[in-house]
Amino acid sequence: MKLINQLCTGLFIVALSGGYFAVATEQPVNAEIIKKTAIKNLVEHSNHVYSAAQPSAEQIKLLSQAGVKHVINLRSFSEQTWDEGEFVRSLGMNYHALPIAGAQDVTVENARNLINLLNEFKGESILVHCASSNRVGALMAISAHEQGLDVEAALDKGRRWGMKSLEPVVREVVNDK
Repeated sequence: MKLINQLCTGLFIVALSGGYFAVATEQPVNAEIIKKTAIKNLVEHSNHVYSAAQPSAEQIKLLSQAGVKHVINLRSFSEQTWDEGEFVRSLGMNYHALPIAGAQDVTVENARNLINLLNEFKGESILVHCASSNRVGALMAISAHEQGLDVEAALDKGRRWGMKSLEPVVREVVNDK
């Protein structure tokens, strides 16, 4: 009986408030601002996930204004000339580094690490980048193969994410499994 009284009281309060209640939802990104960023090799994938080449500070600022929440950087620390992480965080965005220094780091383990990050923030807007998007595409191709796509379909997916010169490395990785 106590439970029924609590339920009725709750429904009464909702009725008095006009039936309105707050629900936290992810705000959509502003596609017009994102188009204006002119980031090299920028491609939108599902659920507001973008892949691209290295954005400038001004381009990252525009992404922040557009509502992008996360930046995943695949560049190694040695190839960066500024503190992207500090800048991204200063804009209220989240920064994640997954350094892929070269072909030796294009591995199944790193592909899994990238997918885990993308899954962790699923539904939120994300930019994942390296210098050109080649490493991004390579890891996505390996991940696609891990998830059951045949080699050619996985390579096609990798190309859509920006893979170019790392295709022979990806072929070797997926064929060695």
